Amino acid sequence: MKSKLKIFTDFSEGVLPHEAAYLQKENRIRDNEKEEILNKVCRNAERFFSSEDFDENIDKRKYAYIKKWISKKLKKADVDAHLEYLSHIEKQILTDTISSPEEKELLEFISVYGHTSFYFHKFYELVREYQDYLLVRFRYQDCEVTGEFLRENEKYYLKSLKVKDEIFHATKDLTRQYTSQKLNTKHWESKLLEYLYDDELDGRNKYHAFIRLVFLYFNYKEYEKAKGMFDYIDECFKNGLMYSRRVLFNYYANRVILHSNLNDLDQAEYYAHLSVKQDNSDKLFYLNNLVAILLKKNKNKDALNRLTENYKLFKSSYNHHQKLGFATHYVRTLVRNKRIAIAETFAKNFLHENRKYVFEHRWSRFFSNYLMLLTTAEKPVEVIKVTNKYNLLEREAEVMGRENFIPKIHWYYHLANYLNGQYSEDKLFEQLIQSIESASQLDSEGFIALDEFIDRLAFTQPGFFSRLKSHFSDKSLIY
Repeated sequence: MKSKLKIFTDFSEGVLPHEAAYLQKENRIRDNEKEEILNKVCRNAERFFSSEDFDENIDKRKYAYIKKWISKKLKKADVDAHLEYLSHIEKQILTDTISSPEEKELLEFISVYGHTSFYFHKFYELVREYQDYLLVRFRYQDCEVTGEFLRENEKYYLKSLKVKDEIFHATKDLTRQYTSQKLNTKHWESKLLEYLYDDELDGRNKYHAFIRLVFLYFNYKEYEKAKGMFDYIDECFKNGLMYSRRVLFNYYANRVILHSNLNDLDQAEYYAHLSVKQDNSDKLFYLNNLVAILLKKNKNKDALNRLTENYKLFKSSYNHHQKLGFATHYVRTLVRNKRIAIAETFAKNFLHENRKYVFEHRWSRFFSNYLMLLTTAEKPVEVIKVTNKYNLLEREAEVMGRENFIPKIHWYYHLANYLNGQYSEDKLFEQLIQSIESASQLDSEGFIALDEFIDRLAFTQPGFFSRLKSHFSDKSLIY
């Protein structure tokens, strides 16, 4: 039977955990039934996989009141909603169409606006435009209000400009490091931390410093450092600072990566499910993160369902980096669900349609999964053909030397030569060991990853890979 509260229930399901925490802090409701409705909304927001039903005996007008109250509170704190307001007022000023009520509201804003607000930089420039508007109309009394604001906040505005410029240069370095793995960006850490914890800085620069630090710590695998920073931002959101749903979804997506690398997969999955609750331009990125966690937890059917449901999104996207991520997960997930023929057709078509972009980012992940697919399909000749056609050995050799790097493409290629009768077992053994020794120095974490990779290949030659595993197990004891 259809619930009488379906509209409210659907609305409440959209409330995010940090929104709920903020709403609880703002709660001044004294009606017991209204307060219980709000508390239930907030409890349900925290429990992603379960929820409490709402009492249909309570007056429906009270549900309408809570819905309106929640929407009003969140909109007031929403920095993106504020940006829309600033953009609208700027247009009104520039086109000489600002109304008297709009001017009254703007002047009230100017009298209370703080330099730590998220869009302070834009607001300051808006006030300059407004002062120019006032001057040519000889409205000197209102000019005193705008002039005082501009004078008192000039140093904060100039500081905001300087920080924005430095963060831009940091971004260029950090993104280059992400793609090349060669650039040293450690020198940005202290400066970005200074910006993040600067209580005098505008919110947008603070949040951008946070995101760049996420890049930096993830690049250097310093996840414990990152966790402390995430906890700080967590409290900001709960207090309604730097809040918008867009920002929260981005934050959740980054927490997925954090908890995944800390091997806290339950928390990673929790945040991954939260991150895909809204459709936006980053949905494919969030989806890829969720699927990666589901695969880590061996929820292979759930992963395939998610990918299948979002196949149209993948096809329509212009983000080639995230399309490659989706394709990689799709091949891997189809193999795990024993849909080998479908996986092979998809991989061939994807390569044909996207060859121009496939080598831009993380191509090795796609090809290692493609070669695993062909190995699983018992097509060693195809493994050799694909490897040679795309010069994969040479491409992988160029990126060898990274910490804990496993030359998977070399392994698939050597194994294919053995299965095709071109290598003896002894030569295969020698080639696999040599490729590891020339690729990188493995630490304990690297040997664990290698052990898992050997397990995935063991189905082809169980006895051989058992012997190889013993060889590396003995070697790992040295470290």
